[in-house]
Amino acid sequence: MAASDSLASRAGTAGQLSRGDVPVMRRASLREQVRAAVEELIVFGKLAPGEHLAEESLAELLGVSRQPVREALQSLSVAGFVDLRAGRGAFVHEPTAREAREVFHVRALLESDSCRLAAQNVDDDGVRRLEAIYAEGHEASQNHDDPRRLIELNRTFHRAITEIGGNRVSLALLADLERRAGWYLATIITNRAPSSWAEHRAILDAVAAHDADLAGELMLNHIDHSRDLLEFTGQ
Repeated sequence: MAASDSLASRAGTAGQLSRGDVPVMRRASLREQVRAAVEELIVFGKLAPGEHLAEESLAELLGVSRQPVREALQSLSVAGFVDLRAGRGAFVHEPTAREAREVFHVRALLESDSCRLAAQNVDDDGVRRLEAIYAEGHEASQNHDDPRRLIELNRTFHRAITEIGGNRVSLALLADLERRAGWYLATIITNRAPSSWAEHRAILDAVAAHDADLAGELMLNHIDHSRDLLEFTGQ
């Protein structure tokens, strides 16, 4: 199954969407709300890879004017979710296997380093923070919760590790990579979550024990495992 096929198999089309498909737009600037809403529709397959994104249709769906939609599509183009084609408009990006491998490769390098730093820097408050996230994520994985919540809890755990590690450059770089990785992971997250949170448990224990080498190795293996489960073929 090709990368875009794996994602497209879950997808609807803009014409078939209703207001009930639209994510809740939380408090932020209107452009940021629209961007987040369109990104979520892409990530969770409501908008298919390769699908044309008509500004007017999206504006009507989201209940906004075309201007914030246009701005959101430009922002999503920079982030790799949307392709802007001269004279043709905006289209949902079609991921490739190579692209996924590259995202997970860079993510593994940055997060394994962040995990080593976290093991060196963590204090009791940091451990309690990770334990609280783990408890919530583990329960959600056992209950096969909504994929949106599973993705968000996974991001929360990984982000906490990086924040505890304290490298602000890594934190900024990983914010974009995590969103891209979440798009790929959405295809497998329900089945992946139980084993993923078991791996998170081992990572947490290594961080809490200040074992930097083990923590880094476990994080590297964890991300590689997720990458290997993705059904991407070809280039």
